[in-house]
Amino acid sequence: MILGTIERTQKNTKEPIRQVLSQIGISPATYYRWKARSLKGQLEDLSVQGRKKCILPTPKEVQSVCAFALKHPAMGYKRLTWMMVDLDVAYLRPYQVYGILKGSDLIMRRSPMAREALRRPPEPDHPDQVWHVDIMYLYIPIPPRWYYLVDVLDGYSRFLVNWSLNLTLEAYTVTLTIQQALTGLKGRHPEEPRLIHDHGPQFLSSEWRSFISGIGLIDIKTRLAHPESNGRLERLHRTHREEGLAKEINGYYQALDALTQWSWYYNHERPHSALGYMPPIEYYRGDPGARWANRYRKISEAACKRKVYWGEHIYGEVGASQK
Repeated sequence: MILGTIERTQKNTKEPIRQVLSQIGISPATYYRWKARSLKGQLEDLSVQGRKKCILPTPKEVQSVCAFALKHPAMGYKRLTWMMVDLDVAYLRPYQVYGILKGSDLIMRRSPMAREALRRPPEPDHPDQVWHVDIMYLYIPIPPRWYYLVDVLDGYSRFLVNWSLNLTLEAYTVTLTIQQALTGLKGRHPEEPRLIHDHGPQFLSSEWRSFISGIGLIDIKTRLAHPESNGRLERLHRTHREEGLAKEINGYYQALDALTQWSWYYNHERPHSALGYMPPIEYYRGDPGARWANRYRKISEAACKRKVYWGEHIYGEVGASQK
C-alpha cells in the first residue's frame, strides 16, 4: 500500500522520488529495500511470536536461588543459572534468575578493587620512575633491508634515555639497550624504573624474564592489540618518521649519524607540547620551575619596554604636533 501511494504521488506531482519520500517520512534506503522485496515477492509482514508466559518460580526455588547466590557472591546471574541446573539446585531461565536476584538485591556488582584495576595507572611524578620500551621498524633502501630501532623513553619527562639501531630482532638487542641506559643512571629508587612494553616476542622470551628477575625490575605489559597503552613511545616513533628521519638515508652508518644528531636535538632543543613547550632535558635533569619564572620575567620586561616604546612614539608625536 505504501509503495503504491509513493508511485502514484510521484506520477501525479512529477516531483523527484527523494522529495516524495521526504514528505512521507520514509528514508530512501527503506523504500528501495521494500521495492526489492516486492519484486521478489517477499513483502509480506513477518509474524512475530510473543514470549510464552512462564510460570512463576515457587517460593522454594526462590529460596534456593538466593541461598546459592549468597554462596557465590562474585558470580554473574547467567553463570549461576547454568551452575544451578548442573548441580540440581534449580531449573530456571537466566531472565528468571535475574528477576529473583534483582528483587532480593543480590545482583553481582563489581567490587571497587576490580573497578580500580581497570583504571589508567597513575602518572609518574619524577624522572626514571617509568620507562617505555618499544621497537620501530626502519627501512633503508641502500642496501635495501630492514633495521630495528629500540627506544627507551622516560615517561615523566619524555626524555629519550637510550636507543640502539640493530640488524636483528633478537631479545638481547632490547636487554642490552636497557642495560646501557641503566649503567648511566645514578641513585635510582628500588624497583625503578618500571618498564612498560607490549607483548612482542622479545618481551616473552626466557632471556627477557631472566634479565628482569636478575636486575630486580618490574615490567608492565600493555593491553593486547592496544598501541595506545604505550602511546608516548608510539608518538615518539611518529616524530622520528616525520622529523628526525624524514630525509633519505642510505646505509647503516648514515642512519646512525642521523639518529645521533636527531636524538640530541629532540632531548635538548625541541619544544614538547606536553611539557609546556620545553625540551625533555628540562624535566629530566633541569629545573622547569626556574625556566617558567625566567619566561615570565622576559615577558614582563618586554611588556615594560613595549609600553615605553609606544609612549615615546605616540605621546611624543602628539606633544610635538601640539607645539
